[in-house]
Amino acid sequence: MSQQINLLLPELRPRFDWLGLPVVAGAGLLAVLLVVAMASFDALSVSSLKLREVELNAQLQRLQQQIQSLGQSLAARQGDPRLPSEIEATRLAVTQRQEVMAVIAQGSVGDGSGFSSLLQGFSRQIVEGVWLVGFSFSGKEIEIRGRLTDPALLPKYINRLNDEPAFAGRRFATLDMKAVDPASDKPEAGQQVPAKASNLAPYTEFALRTEQSGSAERRR
Repeated sequence: MSQQINLLLPELRPRFDWLGLPVVAGAGLLAVLLVVAMASFDALSVSSLKLREVELNAQLQRLQQQIQSLGQSLAARQGDPRLPSEIEATRLAVTQRQEVMAVIAQGSVGDGSGFSSLLQGFSRQIVEGVWLVGFSFSGKEIEIRGRLTDPALLPKYINRLNDEPAFAGRRFATLDMKAVDPASDKPEAGQQVPAKASNLAPYTEFALRTEQSGSAERRR
């Protein structure tokens, strides 16, 4: 029976030396590698930042050139000389339209005898063989101009107008009538006869006015 006996004392066993040359050399090499890596990373970052700066400067220059060119084009651009006159004409037209609408609104309220009521009355009372060619209003006074295929239709037309509420309080007092035969009308010197004139049937023109009819202030 054999038995191994360690005759070396623990104090005499070999120990790892942290300050030994291999350890110090390895640590130094590792530190150098870290420094080189950090330096390379910094160099790449600086290079990227420089490229970005160059791109931003180029964009800034392009924007400055665009601003300069826009400023020159705006300075060279001249306004349309017709624009002020067109604006003034438009304003005048709007003012006139507003005045007309105000007059119509004043005539459309109150006692029911406004212009719109009169026009509605004309539109409702339609007699075959009677047609209007014009009418004018001046306060309570009315003038009606039209044509008849038969003069006997005029009393019927007047009676129907009198039934309209818008014509209440107005009395027709003046009547002018004139027979017209388009085929027998002779043209004046230098004028030509229309081709359809000979085919038109005779008719009667009439002008009907209320009492104290004066010059029309408003015409429709």
